Amino acid sequence: MSKLQELIKELCPDGVEFKKLEEVCEIFSGKNKQKKEQGKYPVYGSTGIIAYCDNYQYDKEQLLIARVGANAGFIHIANGKYDVSDNTLIVDVIGTCNSIYIYYVLVNSNINRYSKGGGQPLVTASDIKKIEIPLPPLEVQNEIVRILDTFTAHTAELQARKEQYEYYRNKLLTFKRKS
Repeated sequence: MSKLQELIKELCPDGVEFKKLEEVCEIFSGKNKQKKEQGKYPVYGSTGIIAYCDNYQYDKEQLLIARVGANAGFIHIANGKYDVSDNTLIVDVIGTCNSIYIYYVLVNSNINRYSKGGGQPLVTASDIKKIEIPLPPLEVQNEIVRILDTFTAHTAELQARKEQYEYYRNKLLTFKRKS
């Protein structure tokens, strides 16, 4: 059971409503074709910023899902003024849902299982729209986000400390005294 599922069960002992993603989000493909090495606004692709452009299409927080290729199903968050390439799905949360809560739900949904095709995997908006998600009340969504954000921050800090420890351990193990 994932941490998200544990939190939902703990904070909503009587259960939660489930809705299809299309009931709480609009899902569509990016359309940007202009990609330059330099520009005023970032162009997001399947795994993050892939280029720049001179005109933005979006100015709000949205979730982006890699639609095509080896990263199909990878999810990230875009903020500020930006545009989105045509190999990426945009998940625009509508209504009174916490978009970061939806992000955590989708990350835990293993979206790449919906990919089709062998050589060039593809995730379609029509498949993503049908995903059923648990939808607790907004205040519970907000609390889950607060807890998972804290948990994620602690996990990142632990990973950084582990890497630091390994770096210094290796330095000590390979230390050579000058004769």
